[in-house]
Amino acid sequence: MSNNDIIQHFRKEEAPFIDYIDDIAQKASTQYRPVLTNFLNPRQVYILETIINSYDELKFQSYGGFDDAEMTRTLIYPNYYEPDNSDFEVVLCEIKYPEKFSTIHHSQVLGSLMGLGINRNTIGDIISDGDRWQFFCSKEIYNYISLNLNKIGKINVSVDYVNFSSKIKHKLDNSQNVFCILTSLRIDNVLSSVFHLSRKDSKNLVSHNLVHFNWQLLDKPDFEISLKDVVSVRGYGRFKIVSLDGITKKR
Repeated sequence: MSNNDIIQHFRKEEAPFIDYIDDIAQKASTQYRPVLTNFLNPRQVYILETIINSYDELKFQSYGGFDDAEMTRTLIYPNYYEPDNSDFEVVLCEIKYPEKFSTIHHSQVLGSLMGLGINRNTIGDIISDGDRWQFFCSKEIYNYISLNLNKIGKINVSVDYVNFSSKIKHKLDNSQNVFCILTSLRIDNVLSSVFHLSRKDSKNLVSHNLVHFNWQLLDKPDFEISLKDVVSVRGYGRFKIVSLDGITKKR
């Protein structure tokens, strides 16, 4: 399947990512060796799967540090290769801070990491048990983070490398399947159905910068979402499109 055939099934703005994955796939195929991606969100992994399935000689596997991680690095490799978790070069970090006297939140952790000038695709999932905070990152960026992340908000922090056996038991997934019949996949229409809001209120959520789509701020109420997209709405929660044959939403 050519790139043009693949691109026509996805959004125009996803074309650069398709080229990125196809380039990696061609390296794995022509050089007959495994090639590793950065951290990808579920929608990107879905696109990757579509591309790699067009190569008979290639396979892929994703890993983000634990089962059901949302942000994962993906290894694309020839049929002969047998991947190991170490191939994904994922590091687990723990944030040390005065837990008894301070409180930090997910958005603060991510914001402070991005404030270091690193790319979002070098950071995996951020997890917490309510007090302790850990995050996964690319092996190559760990030293930079550990040397430069010393504050989250006004709180003094440090970052330590920890073994995967010390991964905290983060809060359990309390998601549920929500079945919706939609007239369109416009974001305002989907928000209205999933959260039982009026279309006006749904549009206001978007216009007030309260909606994130695949970890990016979304400001177009007529934007159409699709399979494996993740939508987060401040004050309401989030959902993922897991199927388009009903339509099924995970909230």
